[in-house]
Amino acid sequence: MRFRDVIGNGSLKEHISSIVDSGRVPHAVMFSEKDGYGALPVVMATVQYMTCGHRHDGDSCGECPDCKKISRMMHPDLHFAFPVSAPSGQDSPADMYADIWRGLYEKDPYFSESDLYRALGTEDKAGVINVAQAKGIISALSLKSYQGGNKYMVVWLPERMNAEAANRLLKIIEEPTERTYFFFVTHSPEKLLPTIRSRCAEARLHPAAPEEIAGPLMQRFSISYEDAAGIARISGGSYGAACRLLADTDAGSAYLPSVKETLDSVIAGDLVRLLENSERLAQSGRERQREFCLFFEEFLRKIFMEKIGAGSIGNVLSADRKAVASYASALGLPFFQPAFMALESALSALVSNVNPKMVFCDLANRLYMLK
Repeated sequence: MRFRDVIGNGSLKEHISSIVDSGRVPHAVMFSEKDGYGALPVVMATVQYMTCGHRHDGDSCGECPDCKKISRMMHPDLHFAFPVSAPSGQDSPADMYADIWRGLYEKDPYFSESDLYRALGTEDKAGVINVAQAKGIISALSLKSYQGGNKYMVVWLPERMNAEAANRLLKIIEEPTERTYFFFVTHSPEKLLPTIRSRCAEARLHPAAPEEIAGPLMQRFSISYEDAAGIARISGGSYGAACRLLADTDAGSAYLPSVKETLDSVIAGDLVRLLENSERLAQSGRERQREFCLFFEEFLRKIFMEKIGAGSIGNVLSADRKAVASYASALGLPFFQPAFMALESALSALVSNVNPKMVFCDLANRLYMLK
């Protein structure tokens, strides 16, 4: 991955290349983003730039052996940790799934956490970076560099580390071996241990402009600029989210009926119907439950924008406009803030592996009380 291939965040890429050129790269950097902004591609481009012996004009050459190894995630001094659902006592589970990880990145560098769990076949259970992985990281970084240069550890979603794993890693992050670099990619930096976060330089990715996303979407999906620009606006500046909207056209139809069922039940004041719907949701896989909550939040945002007279900037698809307008008319303004809070609480509980029956029963009761 070269900087030129990363979509958006031009000023950040220029800043990184200048820091690398000056030899002042911090030993630990935390890249925070919203899902799909491209932090992992930025990290890979950074590692490739640092490793390339023929870099020029602020970018790696992309042709030398080191560049090719980095781009395929096959460099012997490049290591990864990411959340998995392997047994807690298993040694270095990330290494066991390295081929799946590489294949997922090769297919789509902007993949989501849900994509990873599907590829691993563990979509019903949230992953974790456990003590076994922490031991694997310490072991890998304690060895000498295979090629005599830098060693890199990329930790994807460090907020998924349990407390014991985070505490084990703290010492090596505080006192890394020579020419060792940590790159963290996080969607929720506030969930990291403060002691780890304080040891990292921070870099925040920003949403890409619609025109930056539209071009790559046109090329990848063979669609018109008008359609690509529309999807780019709806995605909120996330290329990954835009690709998922186009690649999975059934996503809306999969979750929209349950969302409508929930809202209709709230408006009708029908608690029994709400609880029946919550029971069905509780029987779906955990990642589908999480995606339902995220979809619900986004749909609710569109209704809210319509309610306050800002529907023109709500990025509502034409197929959804009638339903959005109807719910905006039926729901009062006091409904929205506590409804968003209820959904956020449900999401947090799902990530923490709380029993989904309890999660969706609680959500149904909270929404019912807002009628």
